[in-house]
Amino acid sequence: METPIINLPNVFESDFNLPPKVCIVAPGPNGKGHYAQIPADFCVIAVAKAILNPEVRADIWMMTHSHQDWYAEADAGFEGVRIYSYDAAMRVLSSLSGRRIAITFKPHPDLLDPNGGSSIEGVIRYGGTIVGNAIQLAYNFGVTEILLCGADMSGDGYWDGTVNRERVHGNVWIAVSYLNPLLSWLMNQKHIRISTLSQTRLDVPAYRPSDRKAR
Repeated sequence: METPIINLPNVFESDFNLPPKVCIVAPGPNGKGHYAQIPADFCVIAVAKAILNPEVRADIWMMTHSHQDWYAEADAGFEGVRIYSYDAAMRVLSSLSGRRIAITFKPHPDLLDPNGGSSIEGVIRYGGTIVGNAIQLAYNFGVTEILLCGADMSGDGYWDGTVNRERVHGNVWIAVSYLNPLLSWLMNQKHIRISTLSQTRLDVPAYRPSDRKAR
């Protein structure tokens, strides 16, 4: 029997859409104790291993790697929309058929510019980790408010006490230097509201619910 051909749409050529407010939940340990503070009117994008967090109710799962030892469990347990990098999707293509809604993106060949000169119009660039990919996705689909949680950008631990043993990131991830210029541009030039529920090495303000009430 021939293997059926599975065509996964490119996110920029699909009918994918996002509401004005999103919360990007990453798997860093600083997120613990903050998940319940995610406002109910925010669409939740879980990135990487955060999809396995039982306290996070994700609407969307975004991935750029699909080889980790926890992937099979995550794959079996999530029924929502998935946004995969093209390479990650091709690695697990057979598992994406049928009931799963999967969309891909091909990253721009050039990384984010740490000097702030990269255009992200209609593209997603690497260099700012999966959190940076999710932020670029949100921008390109018209989001006006982005909330972060668990985007520590420090150390190698996860919220569940396990450790990423594939690399040693150090006290401050190098991705911070690529992502901060983009965040500054989004907040100051594009007037997108970006804040964080948990401690992070990124240059974004802490989320204050009182600010929402005042608007």
